[in-house]
Order: sequence, then structure tokens, then C-alpha cells
Amino acid sequence: MQYAKCTSDNKVWEARPFSLLESSVLESKRLSLVCVECEEFAWFRKESSHGHPAHFCARHDDNCSLKIEYVMSDDKNDGSSVEVDEVKSGDKIIIQLDKEVGGVVEVVENTKPTNSLQGEGGRTFVLKGSNREASQQFTLKRILHRLVQSPAFRESNTEISFFKNSEEILISGMVNSIVAGFEKISKESHHEKMQFYWGPIASAKYTADGKLWLNSGEQYGSASVAIFEDVTQSFLSSFEVEDLEELAGAYILVYGRCMFSGGGSGKPVIWCAHPKYIFVRKYRSQQLQA
Repeated sequence: MQYAKCTSDNKVWEARPFSLLESSVLESKRLSLVCVECEEFAWFRKESSHGHPAHFCARHDDNCSLKIEYVMSDDKNDGSSVEVDEVKSGDKIIIQLDKEVGGVVEVVENTKPTNSLQGEGGRTFVLKGSNREASQQFTLKRILHRLVQSPAFRESNTEISFFKNSEEILISGMVNSIVAGFEKISKESHHEKMQFYWGPIASAKYTADGKLWLNSGEQYGSASVAIFEDVTQSFLSSFEVEDLEELAGAYILVYGRCMFSGGGSGKPVIWCAHPKYIFVRKYRSQQLQA
């Protein structure tokens, strides 16, 4: 779309003038964009090497007159249909993280945790025998699809277990207790807590020390995902990301420790230390497909 509203200056911007802003100003303002009509989350995409002009996109309200159709950027099918599939009554969900293979993506000062916060951490569990056999096998892709599409799933008491390998469980519990949307993150509930977090990405950039930062907008608590430098290349390779601009507008599901910057007074940062514990799901406008 051609226009978006920036809530930080309360101004409606056209894409071309917005693209000409000084770099630091643009990076700040792109975290505060909403649709000019429904005021849902919006993001900015710079002019691409494929010839697509600078433009805005948004996750419009269902009744928004500016809503256009978006399609999934990867064409692999693992059961993530357009309609949100339901968990059979009483069934548990398990995800084998060691089998995650990524997928194609068409897509303040921050406090660095101490070494004790950088690893996977958490407790290890074991699920054996009939409990596993009675569970439904899902992938991170399928879980993220359901989180995006189904408010009921986000708040459900469905039991879900994420396996580190064939026997050990990384984390297990009810969906509503171990998976939190960016907008639900609070210092009281999530500071220093390791679990899964998810939400949209407004921008992506490197820091001088090689970390990759994926930033959400103000509507989502300005949460960021920090990917450690030794994981960054594996992440980009797994999702075939050639340009960080491809990640603008993507949804992300990630396991990591949430730390509030500024000694606890700043924004939430989720630190990701393993490439198997992250999935990105990007939509693109059909109007911009080659």
C-alpha cells in the first residue's frame, strides 16, 4: 500500500518520501507504523533488488477496506492449511525440535545476558510409552500458523511438549502457559523466563558485534529477538534469507530467555541461542509477486 500512519509523529506517510528519510530516523519510525484506516500493525519494505518499489504493508482488520490478500511465502505443506486445524479432544501435541529444517522465507541500549543466560537452560523431562504415541505430531511451522490464525488456540489449555531430541523434552505445559505473544509479555511474568514467544517483525538489523536483532513494533511492546552471532548464519541459511528486508512483516516463533533491557526497566528482549528453536513465517502481497 502507498500510505501508512506513524504513531510516533501522528503523521500519514507516503512510501516514497518515507524511504528517503535519514537512516536512523527511518529505522525508528518504521517501528511505529499502523494502517491509516484500521490502525492494525503495518511495516515498511524498502525498494528491492527485484525492482519492487518501496511500499507499506499491514495486517488489516477483517473489515478494513484497504485489506488485500496475502499468501504464504513457502509452498511446503505440513498440514498448515488455510483453515485452522483443530486438535482432537484430549490429545496432546508434540514437536520434535531436532527435526526442524527451517524453510524458505520470502520475506536503546540492550543488556547482554551473562553466560549463564546464553544456553538453552531450563529443566529436562522425559516422555515415554503410550503418552507419546497418543500425541499429535506437529512442527513449529504448524504451531505458528495456528497461533496467528486462532485466538482460541493461543489461550487454550492444550498440553504441548517440545522435544530437544528423541527422548528429552525442552519444555512442556499448556499452550497458554509456555507460549506468549509479544503483546502479552510483562516484566512481572516473563523477565528471565525461558519459554516460547511469538509475534510480528517490523525490522531486522545487525549490531556491531554480529548479533541479529529482529524488532517488533510499539503495538507489540517493542519486543525484540536477539540471535547470537554463532547462530545467525545457520538461521539465515535455513530460511534462505538473502536480504534482511525480506524479514519485515514476518511472524516469528522462538524459544529463548526473555530479559528486560536497562536492568529491567526497558523493553523485552528474547535471546535465541539455537537455530532449531526458531521459525519464521512470512506473507507477501500477491500484487508484488513476479
